[in-house]
Amino acid sequence: MSIIRYNKNPILSKDDVPFPVNSIFNPGAAKFKNEYVLVCRVEMLTGRSSFVLAKSKDGKNFKVDSKTCLTPDEHKNFNKYVEWGIEDSRVAKIGSKYYLTYTGYSKHMPLVMLAETEDFKKFNLLGPISEPSNKDCALFPEKIDGSFYKIDRPSADGRHDIWVSKSPDLMHWGGYEFLTEPAAGTWEADKIGISTQPVKTKDGWLVLYHGVRGFGISSIYKLGVMLLDLHKPWILIGKSSEPILSPDLEYERIGDVSNVIFSNGWIIEDNGEVKIYYSGADTNICLATTSIEYLISLCK
Repeated sequence: MSIIRYNKNPILSKDDVPFPVNSIFNPGAAKFKNEYVLVCRVEMLTGRSSFVLAKSKDGKNFKVDSKTCLTPDEHKNFNKYVEWGIEDSRVAKIGSKYYLTYTGYSKHMPLVMLAETEDFKKFNLLGPISEPSNKDCALFPEKIDGSFYKIDRPSADGRHDIWVSKSPDLMHWGGYEFLTEPAAGTWEADKIGISTQPVKTKDGWLVLYHGVRGFGISSIYKLGVMLLDLHKPWILIGKSSEPILSPDLEYERIGDVSNVIFSNGWIIEDNGEVKIYYSGADTNICLATTSIEYLISLCK
């Protein structure tokens, strides 16, 4: 099996949002009470982003809620860190709760925010779990040797590498370990970042990531996949040498930001099918399907 784009892409665009927005894109994804739930980023007419839920029974036909589920203004004590918007959630189910890691954007530069929910109606805002500049954060869905783990992408002095850290309580982080860096002279030469929450397989933790390469005054975003050690997740077992999804079709090439395929949510079905929710050109939400086995094969 390869990567198959859904033949009715995009599955969501701004015309599907029942209130005025500039765009809908970059959703986190989860299964909740036999429904597919996307935590979508909507850029409001002000140019600042909030989150809205889209729900589906089949993972293909989604309906967007009539109002946002989380906005910067609702962050109260943390508002100064998200004043310019909240962006690009990743969703991890740990125990009975769903945890959202997302980017808070403000004059302080991007940092990682954490929220928890049990019903996708009420969100408990736990606050920043990184200093700026940091983004592209995903939590592992279970403890490893007694600790919680996360992957993120700090940026400093021109570096855009992926790191792993651990925590006793999801709020206090340490034990920092370098994971991987952009591969010079390739499709991911300029920067990389984790795309989706890690998924546990018999071969290791499987996770999608994005790579960026500059062309002239613009850049092109593509998706790859990597496999991490089950017990020491800062050890990279392998990754795809080529991108698994690249901007090719019009809805991926033309939009608010040209030539971008970006994902921060996927759902793994019981039969091993993988639903990848991605956005084209920062303008829509699309679906591609593949299998766990195929993705693992690309990492070996």
